[in-house]
Amino acid sequence: MSVTAKIRMYNQQDLGDCFLLNFANSKGEEAYYLIDFGSYKNGNDVRENEIARHIAETIGDKKLTIILTHQHKDHLSGFKSTGDVLKGDKKNNRSLWLSFLDDKDGDEGKMIRAVTEKYWKKNKKATELINQKFAHSAAIIGMLEEKKVYDLFAEEQSGGEAMTALLNICENNVTFLKPGHNFLLPGLSEGVRVYVLGPPTKESQLRKLDPHKHEGVEGLTAMMELSNLDISNSLMLDALEGISADAQNAPYKEINFPFSLNFVDNTADNPITQAYHDSKEVNRQIEDEWLSEIGRMALHMDRLTNNTSLVLAFELVESKKVLLFVGDAQIGNWQSWFDVTFHDSPVTAKDLLSRTVLYKAGHHSSHNATLKDGLNLMNENELIIMVPVDAKSAKPFKMLKPEMLTGYNRKSKGKVLRSDTIVQNGKGLVTPYPFVTSTGLGNLKIIPDGTANGHLALEIEIKG
Repeated sequence: MSVTAKIRMYNQQDLGDCFLLNFANSKGEEAYYLIDFGSYKNGNDVRENEIARHIAETIGDKKLTIILTHQHKDHLSGFKSTGDVLKGDKKNNRSLWLSFLDDKDGDEGKMIRAVTEKYWKKNKKATELINQKFAHSAAIIGMLEEKKVYDLFAEEQSGGEAMTALLNICENNVTFLKPGHNFLLPGLSEGVRVYVLGPPTKESQLRKLDPHKHEGVEGLTAMMELSNLDISNSLMLDALEGISADAQNAPYKEINFPFSLNFVDNTADNPITQAYHDSKEVNRQIEDEWLSEIGRMALHMDRLTNNTSLVLAFELVESKKVLLFVGDAQIGNWQSWFDVTFHDSPVTAKDLLSRTVLYKAGHHSSHNATLKDGLNLMNENELIIMVPVDAKSAKPFKMLKPEMLTGYNRKSKGKVLRSDTIVQNGKGLVTPYPFVTSTGLGNLKIIPDGTANGHLALEIEIKG
């Protein structure tokens, strides 16, 4: 049975995933699915409400299934700011799909929460101690503010405001999905089949964050092992707790942390001291460098959470075309797909990847969120890659690497769509890519937002 799929990528004007999928078959049946809804700034309420109203108007009184790939603010915050808009008027008209790792009663869910909550409790405690004992230091408080850039995690795995709002929208009508599950898409009697690829069921793959050589589109060295990170942060907490509560009143203030006074020489005529305190050499001063440890912990936990992303492949059964949505899955998640066997189906991850005609770029085109071997398998003649990204917001992160974009464009023959793409006069696209042939995207619909060169969403239609 033929099916038409419409994939709409909303423009958050920020880092943030929000995809509305509409599937319709030749029987006249249709189904709506919303994959994630969040903003990196976690406060772009005006835009999020504009998007939520547009989604509500599009769906009308039809049923909506919401899919949350993982608990990061840039995938989740919109449900907190727009819950009343998205809830709808009908009872039991919203449902929610989550990863098995979000199941509080499941063994795997208990494991991942034990890991994440352990580190985020340390993160929270360290932040409180620093604010308490170093409130007098503008440099240190400033560094804490900078660290907030990387705290994308929803802090509490359960009970957070955004998650509570999402469960309220869906009236706790939740289905937990696990790799190996496959089923006909609810809402259509036939035409679309869903395959669950990730997240990994093995802890070792959950912790595999960065690609080794030849694994990623761009390879980087592996990060510090989690166990070493644990020891390092425990030592930092011990040091913080050892500082007296009135440290700010001590004559040496924070200069005695992390260095003992036994090793401090402030002799005025000491040339080394003079050079160290030279206003032109501020970048060489290291009193506050200890704070980088807490930032490193935050980054590591953000990446671990990315690796718990729910990964779904939607197969248009008649044409065998596949739409792949990976959340922010990182290398270990990707590699785990090749070990998945589907219940009562001979289909493999390699097979699904080879038939992928639409790929939602992992982690806003981050350096470690696309496995090179996975991308190479995709259908290069029909492949379209959609990237929910804003270049300005992406700047602090390792996103939009030239090598990554070049790889995307070569594989898709230029059919790469970014949410920050400029729409000229509501019609044509203006992109920085060297291989783009956007005129060939006759199935592209631009939904304007009322500004001269802006858009609310880009929508691709795929027939299968």
